[in-house]
Amino acid sequence: MMKFGRMMEWIDNVNKIFIYYKLIYNYIIYMSNKSNHYCKCSSCRSKHCCKCSSCKNKYSYHEKCNCCFRISKCTPCPIGQTGPTGPTGQTGPTGQIGPTGSKGPTGPTGPTGPTGQTGQTGPIGQTGQTGPTGQIGSAGQTGPTGQTGPTGSAGSAGQTGPTGQAGSGQTGPTGPTGPTGPTGQAGSEGQTGPTGQAGSEGQTGSEGQTGPTGQAGSSSLTGAAEYIHLIESPNDSVAPGVAFTIDTEIFNNIPGDIVASSGAGGTVFSLTAGTYIIDYEMSLGSAGSVAIYSGPTSGSLTVDNNTVAGSSTATTWIHGRSIIDVSTTLVIAISSVVGTAAVVTAGTATGLYAIRITFVKIA
Repeated sequence: MMKFGRMMEWIDNVNKIFIYYKLIYNYIIYMSNKSNHYCKCSSCRSKHCCKCSSCKNKYSYHEKCNCCFRISKCTPCPIGQTGPTGPTGQTGPTGQIGPTGSKGPTGPTGPTGPTGQTGQTGPIGQTGQTGPTGQIGSAGQTGPTGQTGPTGSAGSAGQTGPTGQAGSGQTGPTGPTGPTGPTGQAGSEGQTGPTGQAGSEGQTGSEGQTGPTGQAGSSSLTGAAEYIHLIESPNDSVAPGVAFTIDTEIFNNIPGDIVASSGAGGTVFSLTAGTYIIDYEMSLGSAGSVAIYSGPTSGSLTVDNNTVAGSSTATTWIHGRSIIDVSTTLVIAISSVVGTAAVVTAGTATGLYAIRITFVKIA
């Protein structure tokens, strides 16, 4: 609308300029005609106009009678009526664009547009730092007294004392030996007499001394560790042979025997020699199975079919447990057995995609 108004204003200015120049032109014509004169022809005595510059010319040519005649008298030529207006000349070139007009008032504010779609939910933040270790629990009850150890063997006999000195009395002389008499015949064996009555039971002897305390038995538990992962990624797509990520340490009092590190696409655990009870648990988005994969290195893990655990329904809590004896060293990981597995939230715990592994070293 602003451009159209300025164009109409420009056209109006052009019309005013055209009218102004037309007035000037008519004025010039008028002044020119005022200086014209007319003369009388000496032959036909007719009057005609001649531009004689105030009658300075002596002769003039008369077209009507085809004669040159001497100007006898000059009088001002009468001014004729104004002729009809000539055709309108071509439109002159477009003038320069005038200065920009003042800014019009601001129009009313348009209606508010519809609310945009809600953006996608941002990724779950990183797991917070592990809280401080709780206070040490009270001491457990004293265990039962161990069995009495076996009686020690008898000590060796002491050395024999020295022989006493011989008496001081003198031995008298031995008399002569008499001759031996003949041996009499053996008498016949007499009959066995009747068995005598049993004697009364003797009194119980006094209690013997308590034997020495036996040696303390060895402990059946050497240490434990627990690891967990609560974020959906990268456990939302784990193919068979690829390790689940379980990288947040909750507890480990034998860090030299159980070492967690990255490997096989997730988290692997290096174990030293000993016997371990291993628990692993999670919930999967569809029916599936998991197991312990083991090998000498993280690049050579194979499934241990003795450790398979699973469920034929989705979102069921799966708990596997196995006892593994390690002769020297061993690397293990938890992975899917058949098909790609995805860890989902633990029951109604929204946002907690829990997967856990626990180690108890018993020997």
